[in-house]
Amino acid sequence: MKFLNAMFLLLIGLGVFSCNNKSVDVVHTPKETRTKYNFNLDWKFIKENPQDAQNKSFEDSSWSTISCPHTFNDVDTFDDYSLGHHDGEENQWRGTVWYRKHFKLPESDAGKKVFIEFESVRQIADVYINGVHLGQNQTGFIPFGFDLTSHLKFNEDNVIAVKVNNDRGDHFRDNFPLVWNHEHWHPTHGGIYRNVFLHVTDPLHITLPLYDNLETLGTYVYAENISAENAEVTINAEVQNEYAEAKNVTCESKIVNNEGKVVAVASVEKSMAAGEKFTFSATTNVSKPNRWYTRHPYMYSVETVLKVEGEAVDSYSTPLGIRSFEFNKDTGFSNNGEYAKLHGWGQKPTNAWAGLGAALPDWLRDHTFQLMDEAGGNFIRWGHCAGSPAEVAMGDKYGFVNLMPGVSGESEDEGETWDIRIKAFKDMIVYYRNHPSIMIWEGGNWAESEAHYQEILDVINTFDSNGKRLMGNRRADVKNDSEGYVSIEIGTEGWEREYPDLPLIESEYMREEAPRRVWDKHSPDDNFYSHPNIEKNTYKITSEQFAERQVHHWWDKMGRKAYHVGGANWIFSDGTHGGRGQTEVTRASGEVDAVRLPKEAFYALKAMWRPEPQIHIIGHWNYNEGTKKDIFVVSNTAGVKLYVNGKLIGVNKTPKSGYLYTFKNVEWEAGEIKAEGIIDNEVRVTQTKTTAGKPAALKLTPITGPKGWRADGSDIALIDIEVVDAEGRRCPLAKGRVDFTVDGPAIWRGGYNSGKENSTNNLYLDIEAGINRVSVRSLLKSGTVSITATKEGLPSVSIELTSNSVEIENGLTTELPQVFRDVLTEEPMPVYTPEIPEYIPGKTNKSKLFTKFSYTGDGKAMLRTNMHWGKKAYTDMEENYTVVPQYLRGSEYIRTPNSDNRYWARDQLQFIAGVKMHIYVLHDDTVKRPEFLLSDYKDSGDDITVGKVMMSIFHRVAEAGDSIIMAGNSDGDSPKNCRMYTVVGKKYSH
Repeated sequence: MKFLNAMFLLLIGLGVFSCNNKSVDVVHTPKETRTKYNFNLDWKFIKENPQDAQNKSFEDSSWSTISCPHTFNDVDTFDDYSLGHHDGEENQWRGTVWYRKHFKLPESDAGKKVFIEFESVRQIADVYINGVHLGQNQTGFIPFGFDLTSHLKFNEDNVIAVKVNNDRGDHFRDNFPLVWNHEHWHPTHGGIYRNVFLHVTDPLHITLPLYDNLETLGTYVYAENISAENAEVTINAEVQNEYAEAKNVTCESKIVNNEGKVVAVASVEKSMAAGEKFTFSATTNVSKPNRWYTRHPYMYSVETVLKVEGEAVDSYSTPLGIRSFEFNKDTGFSNNGEYAKLHGWGQKPTNAWAGLGAALPDWLRDHTFQLMDEAGGNFIRWGHCAGSPAEVAMGDKYGFVNLMPGVSGESEDEGETWDIRIKAFKDMIVYYRNHPSIMIWEGGNWAESEAHYQEILDVINTFDSNGKRLMGNRRADVKNDSEGYVSIEIGTEGWEREYPDLPLIESEYMREEAPRRVWDKHSPDDNFYSHPNIEKNTYKITSEQFAERQVHHWWDKMGRKAYHVGGANWIFSDGTHGGRGQTEVTRASGEVDAVRLPKEAFYALKAMWRPEPQIHIIGHWNYNEGTKKDIFVVSNTAGVKLYVNGKLIGVNKTPKSGYLYTFKNVEWEAGEIKAEGIIDNEVRVTQTKTTAGKPAALKLTPITGPKGWRADGSDIALIDIEVVDAEGRRCPLAKGRVDFTVDGPAIWRGGYNSGKENSTNNLYLDIEAGINRVSVRSLLKSGTVSITATKEGLPSVSIELTSNSVEIENGLTTELPQVFRDVLTEEPMPVYTPEIPEYIPGKTNKSKLFTKFSYTGDGKAMLRTNMHWGKKAYTDMEENYTVVPQYLRGSEYIRTPNSDNRYWARDQLQFIAGVKMHIYVLHDDTVKRPEFLLSDYKDSGDDITVGKVMMSIFHRVAEAGDSIIMAGNSDGDSPKNCRMYTVVGKKYSH
């Protein structure tokens, strides 16, 4: 008893007192103690660089009126054909612009603290308040903020001015220091393209998690010792007392469940000196917690309240997901002890949308997540910079494990570039560390030096010391320096793991491309195979082939491997970054197109990844008489029956790649085709596709956010335009021009055609595969907008949309950006999983020469030993080596896929020399010699014949530990029948 009394007196002496208690089933009704203004509305904008535009008195009445999110590149994107060679769209306006916003704060806010938060600006932002320069941010993707308090006038006009520059160097490697600000990675859409907020707080307040400029940490909440019975939750809250006198502060944290009831309370007391910054820490317990699963992403919130003399003066809400997780090198991923295969997408954080660019209202980002959720996704890798605050929160609520980077291109960086990157990494972790969906921090998109790895880990250990998250760098395998620093292997199209002692997750698989409008080779062509650029395309595949290949890539690379965590399909939505198809205005590797209309590949993945019984017949059922074709069905069941007009065509219980059921040479008949998915001889799911009749009408369908279309100057309404038959069924082969008229308070944004230049922002566009999608942007003026669509040979059709007013006073509104709420669902366990081959931990088939070997092409490469006469040269051709020079005999070699002969990637083939070795490259000289061959190798003067092709032999010597990186063979600019290079290695003996 004496000991307890002594401890109590000690706590009182220190000025800190903590008590924990639980309060179950108490409805939480928080008192409003701080104001968060939506600062997006009613800015002035000019696409020029006038002198003195930062000054409060500057005349801006002639400038355009816009609202954020905003980009000045929405009118010059998705309008040029892809350049091929993995180059993104470069023909966009770049330079310096200005934004200005006038606002008045009410007298009631006088004496309070006022902070501005930008969720990010591209690319370089200089921020001014009433003519005073506050600072600069040049990350382009990380939130940042400033303290405005000392510069503000109350009940008077204040002006925030932001100078924005999105310029960049011609080549991303020379774009110093911002190598990631380049269309090679992201479309360079400049502007205040994410949200802006004002936070008004008491001088005694919980700080914001904005480390850039403010260097404040906010809250840090984490759960430990998690079980079905209990979870221990710790809340750290950084508090600043900016009063001129000391304050006796109670910091109380309430854990509130998804139903709005308080389930636990913790409080701490302390006397804070004037000007003091202190981190309050308290721990409490949640009994029988609802844990966060990818299939049931249950979220709590932690409401932290500061009280002085019993009165609440400030509060802050922090997300909390109570979960444990493990990434295991032998058994993959488990969430709260439950096995889960991770499948999802890489996605660009710009999330560019045809007609809108990168400036999207949050609900449109939500719409994209809903589609990914519908398709069964539970994983997202942001490439190669951080996702937005809204999207990370969406990962929490939809159950998507996040692999989260800071900012990066694809290089190991030095000097100022590295300084910006590591600071941005710190800013990113501080801002996002409370989100349960983030389970892996990505240190970079390329391997680092040991010194850089140590800096990365120091940041994590300092600012996320209790997060238990893993860290990895994509392509860490290109350097031995990565050993001992990365805790998870982030692969790229890898067929074999490179780190036998680490768990493995894929960051970019299935990078092929196909537009939505091209059904199959039995359907009428729609400006694809007939396109004048078709021979320049790396990929010449249909939507049907693209969907098939999704199955093969997923199952063969990840799904069938018990040890494999899973991976990110590259990418979810078509964009203007790095396309290889010069028939398209996008990189068409998404499962949805650039206005989020699904391709057949979307439904193929859904049929594999959703846990409920699923089935999908790839394609349509509108063909010409006499057509016979293979029918492909994707299903997560154990067998499929196929019927045409009620007649059983066949039963297939032996799918390829786990999920793909093929029915050969099916004869088309008008009517319907039906597929039944079977488990244990029971029909569990059915899909029927019907022959549509002749086009009879146009159909318009609006899509708006959950609160309708808001007249805030930046909200978007979508309108789907379909061609339907007399029974209202979409006509899948319909195409041709549709013209629109618009009347009312709105800005027409239009849509696009994937295979046509200059198709955006027009009052017309073509139907593709029976449907297309357009958009209109609201003004600050509310009202009714009438839209009429006409197409030759069909009756015109009209629709009315009403934009609802948003209350704004003196440039401010408390109506926050809309997103979808109450989306929590609980999914079942997968109904059926194909048989997975037995995995024997520790069994490897590795070379002593080609260590950390990886191949990122579309086909499969493999290591082979003992090269000699009769050995197969390629993985996909029946051609053997015949006459082999004596010095190559007995060598190890890499059997590459010849199908990659016209494919290019910077890091297509990579390994680290395990010993000092000779490296020989066999190269077909009908192909232009790639740069890596000319710079690193010498022509030996010898040749070797592979089949009927003569190949030159190039040579170099590599020292043990050398990182060898070879780019692609070519990029579509070589003869069709050329040969892919092959690589031979032999231990150095002289």
